[in-house]
Amino acid sequence: MNWFRSVCLLFLCACDAPGVAKMDFRRTPPAGATGGTWVAKFGAQAITDAELAARFAEMNPYARARFQTVEQRRDYVEGLVRFELLAQEAVRRNLHNDPEVIEAARRVMVQQLLKKELDEGSGGVTDAQVAAYYQAHTSDYVKPAMTRLSHIAFKKEDRAIAEDILAKAKALAPLDAAGFGKLARETSQDERTRELDGDMRFLSDEELSTQYGPELAAAAASLVRVGDLAPALIETPKALHVVKLQGRQLALNLSVDQAKPSIQQLLANESKQERFRALMDRLKKDAHLELNESSLAAMVVDPKAPAVPSTAPSPGFIPAPPSTK
Repeated sequence: MNWFRSVCLLFLCACDAPGVAKMDFRRTPPAGATGGTWVAKFGAQAITDAELAARFAEMNPYARARFQTVEQRRDYVEGLVRFELLAQEAVRRNLHNDPEVIEAARRVMVQQLLKKELDEGSGGVTDAQVAAYYQAHTSDYVKPAMTRLSHIAFKKEDRAIAEDILAKAKALAPLDAAGFGKLARETSQDERTRELDGDMRFLSDEELSTQYGPELAAAAASLVRVGDLAPALIETPKALHVVKLQGRQLALNLSVDQAKPSIQQLLANESKQERFRALMDRLKKDAHLELNESSLAAMVVDPKAPAVPSTAPSPGFIPAPPSTK
């Protein structure tokens, strides 16, 4: 999730009252871009060739290739000047105190805070942490091939009924899962799968053999395409089965090095969520947060009432991170 975006706002000082601050809307040149010869002057400000060189250095080679001529560099400088002149005019018109501008600044300020708290200085995920997670979750990265079957099961003494249902299943289009599911729901004698339209979920060959019999595992291996129907009843020690292939999953066998990128991302996200919770717990405690549950319970929110015109910018909102428990 991309929570953050760059901005050119510099918050200079905060007053004693919480939430009250002064903002400096002047340009912020790149760090180290001092000295040089001016290439544009306007009011009390100037853009220098040193600043331009720093700006171009920050661009990727493809973007930088667009500024090889004097005319292209002039267009770039004039674009910077246009923005600065408009920003200055906005301040002169007191738009920096406009509620929407303030709310936008507050949102970006919160994003910057979260970036510093959750992204910077986290130390990253170590190889030892990756190895420990892989060891604890090996089954997520090493899995046998899996087959998903649907079946309609009958007692052995009901072979005639089973043969009749097999004939009806053969009359269906190969990919008519709904039709096969209807037959299973209405006629199957397997209580475990009947309400699931005969769906046996994904099972390995070992699981198929253990739960239903090796005959069913062998039948699964003979089915090639999704929608294939076993041409005859499959007889196991306990039942007769009409069997249809619904899907396959290839075996998965990732080493710890192959799984490392995804594990690093997962652990980094978990660490970020924990640091966010710790930050919010501290801020709530310091602010002596209280919630009036009785007032919240007494409110009536009518979902059918028409929306009224907005009189202020929408408030910022930060959802809680997903629970790791």
